[in-house]
Amino acid sequence: MTWIKLASLALVVALASAGISKNEDLECMFLGYPDLEYDGFDRTEVLTEKNFNRTVFAEDTKSVVFFNDVEEDDSELDQYECFLQLSAQIMTKRGYNFYTVNTTKEHRLRKQEEVEKGEDTIHVYKDGYKIEYNGVRDPETFVSWLMDIPDDPVTIINDEHDLEEFENMDDECVRIIGYFEPGSVALKEFEEAAEDFMGEIEFFAVVTSKWARKVGLKRVGEVQMRRPFEEDPLFAPTSADTEEEFEEWVEKNKEPVMQKLTLDNYFNLWRDPEEEEKMILAFVDEETREGRAMKKLLDKIADENSEHAGTLEIILVDPDEFPLMVDVWEDMFGIDIEEGPQIGLIDISEKEGIWFDMSQVNLDDPKKHSDSNFEAVQSWIDQILSGSISLDDDDDDEPEPPAPPPTQKGKKSRKEL
Repeated sequence: MTWIKLASLALVVALASAGISKNEDLECMFLGYPDLEYDGFDRTEVLTEKNFNRTVFAEDTKSVVFFNDVEEDDSELDQYECFLQLSAQIMTKRGYNFYTVNTTKEHRLRKQEEVEKGEDTIHVYKDGYKIEYNGVRDPETFVSWLMDIPDDPVTIINDEHDLEEFENMDDECVRIIGYFEPGSVALKEFEEAAEDFMGEIEFFAVVTSKWARKVGLKRVGEVQMRRPFEEDPLFAPTSADTEEEFEEWVEKNKEPVMQKLTLDNYFNLWRDPEEEEKMILAFVDEETREGRAMKKLLDKIADENSEHAGTLEIILVDPDEFPLMVDVWEDMFGIDIEEGPQIGLIDISEKEGIWFDMSQVNLDDPKKHSDSNFEAVQSWIDQILSGSISLDDDDDDEPEPPAPPPTQKGKKSRKEL
């Protein structure tokens, strides 16, 4: 076993010479992998306003930056530290550097990088692009996502493999597909626009009539947006051919009605809705007969309500993909997820929801009751959109108690109920 000791010693010397020190106080584990261990070395550095730009924007660098407001005495500190160190142990060998920024101290840097106050977030800086990670803080999920980041913001479809990649993303994410002349100015502008949406929206292009036909594009300059669970694509204006025009169109239309919650997009979806947004949570186990029937019904609901994109948001959750969260969600919302499909209007921060009465739909014979099932759910959604069903009802609809009448001498004021 002498060679193992020598190899370990060589690793220690190499890490020490690279300025990487041992982190004696941190105990971390790669859960479920008996042959994979944290080696105890600290691979993260702290960035400040003074050294941020010259570090992460240096040529040929790949940086992972964790923006956080976690203080040293915070109970979450070790958890975050382990997540970063375990990820760094794998990815520093692949050219990535890992950094942290304390946003409590670095106010100007937080604003520069558009990080919300009090928010913990991860940005990846690669080849001049900034990509935000919205997945769960788990080393395996993060490392897998990091390894899959494409080298270019736009994938040019010119073989069956590229076409299969494009088609397999159906219902997984928002996709933009355009038909351009190879090397054209319009294609360059399209690529420039795609840079701002890396990690959020997938961009594809075709440059020959053969592949244009295969993806359903008819003319050069045609650009389509394919949103999850919607049959018909959206078409960019024929006049859109600059970076700014493409960006404006994408920004305006990028919110689909329904998206599926995944490990990679968790914090992009599991958040408080915007002021005018109505967020509906749908728990659907697609391995059960009832679950498949409910999923098909929600597909139709999403497609029929495409004009409400940006106002109506349905988050589709398969409980089998989040087994550790089922009990948490059941306690949070007071529902039985394992009993069958559940859909409700929710407020995540307040941990409350108004849940649809599932007895109004028949999922045992969905073909026979297709129309009535759709009408029942659509009627409920219409009431949500109109405001007649609202989470604010308890607060806003209850009249303020009238002020007590002025006290008169010799009489007691009457207590108002």
